Amino acid sequence: MNPKVVVVKGKDPYRTTQKALQQFSLKELRSRRILIKPNGARLASPGEGVTTHPMVVEALVDYLLEQRAGEVVIGESCIFGVDSKEAFLMTGLKELSERKGVELIDLDQTDPIEMAIPGGQILKKIKVPTIIKRFDFIISAPVMKTHMHTRVTLSLKNMKGVLWRREKARLHQLQGNRKILQGMKALDLAISDMALVLFPHFALIDGTTGMEGMGPSYGVKKEMGLIVAGDNPLCTDAVGARLMGFLPEEISHLRLSAERGLGEIQLEKILIEPKDYLKWENPFEPPPTELSLPFPDLVVHDQGSCSACLSTLFVLLHRHQDELTDHRLGDDKIHLGIGKHLENVPSGTILIGNCTHKMKKRGVFVRGCPPVASEVMRSLQSKGV
Repeated sequence: MNPKVVVVKGKDPYRTTQKALQQFSLKELRSRRILIKPNGARLASPGEGVTTHPMVVEALVDYLLEQRAGEVVIGESCIFGVDSKEAFLMTGLKELSERKGVELIDLDQTDPIEMAIPGGQILKKIKVPTIIKRFDFIISAPVMKTHMHTRVTLSLKNMKGVLWRREKARLHQLQGNRKILQGMKALDLAISDMALVLFPHFALIDGTTGMEGMGPSYGVKKEMGLIVAGDNPLCTDAVGARLMGFLPEEISHLRLSAERGLGEIQLEKILIEPKDYLKWENPFEPPPTELSLPFPDLVVHDQGSCSACLSTLFVLLHRHQDELTDHRLGDDKIHLGIGKHLENVPSGTILIGNCTHKMKKRGVFVRGCPPVASEVMRSLQSKGV
């Protein structure tokens, strides 16, 4: 049977999600132990296009309880530097869990176990929380967003939030030889490796309000009013990407996952309902290939950075760009460096985060993992730079 993906348009996140889920017969959920993995790893309020809307998660919880699931748990691990209690409160997940009597867990608050990845090309093993063994059915419920490193972040990319603590950052810092990468980013290959052992059983993409441009957290919110659900997450991501205006085969981690037999990205081979779903296509502004593009007076040297450092850099540029004008170098531009594999930066570059430590003699080093934007500015001021 062909994989099935359902697209539903609506104004109300709860009802739209319900309508999508009701088109699936998931009788096998009875007595299963189910983990819902939303995108709730950042400090953002519902409807900003950053985190999964709690009403979408609530509709999913209600559906699973109606199916007499044995256990329903919501689980997430936040990006480095974000307090999970604060994030769960701000995103609405805490209030939802208490009202519904459903457990909400910080996936980082257990010891890790290692999972081997047979056939992994750049990842041979990963660390995940031990609690993951408690579940036999995982639902990935991401937001429809663009991403600076992977173009889109949907249900497969969302599973990176299941990795234990700093393991999430490690995926951004991997390097592979040219023969393996063949012009692709190491992160895309790592996501497809990860999918070999952390492939969710169902996907529910929250496209009620998405994010375009400089996603996953500092782009522009985009009202779509869509829910995309599917019984194969890769196929669901392919449809989601197409609705965003991207060809699935041009998204490297989707193409790689399809080549490994995890599902289809050729849309004609997927049962998509309704057949005229492309009437709801609304192209997203793609992420810039370089941060220097939206900030022409800046040169950003980024080699092996993680989302946490990128987030710091976005905030720094949005809030303090004018205060950096005194730090121009000989080319009349401000140079900033992030990432574990940084090298060959001009003398005087502002180096952000512990990963840039080895280059500190070349520039102005700001310690932190990562430092927040205000700490970067205080450090520059204290050094009299």
